[in-house]
Amino acid sequence: MAMPPRLQRLTPNQVVAHNLTSARVDRGWSQPQAAEALEPFLGVGWSRASYSAVERSVDGVRVKQFSADELVAIARCFDRPISWFLTPPAGVIAVTPDCPRGLDTTVLKRTLRPAGRNRTAT
Repeated sequence: MAMPPRLQRLTPNQVVAHNLTSARVDRGWSQPQAAEALEPFLGVGWSRASYSAVERSVDGVRVKQFSADELVAIARCFDRPISWFLTPPAGVIAVTPDCPRGLDTTVLKRTLRPAGRNRTAT
């Protein structure tokens, strides 16, 4: 009997880095082109080395800690919802300090649900 493939465990920041690479590749951009496209949204430029280091965060050596401002800028630049960048791709489990074995899919779905649901008027 074949063993099921082992799922890759990534932190939410590593998931963002992984999905940033996917979004860039989907656009057909090089890393320098993506860095240049991001600059107006970020308000600062990322050098080629900086952008490369962000994508290498998936490896876990030096994981980029994305700010909310960066997530909004990235989502706007690539024209994808923020939740897309936070959603683990197939074969990946998102892990957090309180859930080192991985977040349950129902928790992820509840956490990443579209805006506008269950909101109260202020």
